[in-house]
Amino acid sequence: MATSTSTVDLPEDKAYLNHHFNCPYCISAGATPGKQERCPEGLQLWQAYRLATTPQENKQPRKRLYK
Repeated sequence: MATSTSTVDLPEDKAYLNHHFNCPYCISAGATPGKQERCPEGLQLWQAYRLATTPQENKQPRKRLYK
């Protein structure tokens, strides 16, 4: 997943990228998705990044327009 303007200021993006480019396991996992696992630290950072960039469902009920 490439960095885009929507993720640039996210702390999760910065944390993962700082780790990723210094970790051969995470570099390999990014280059071959599904074939190589990230290291334990990288996996935790990746999951935090994915959670931060995935739209969350709004759990609040919709307001009624009519009575």
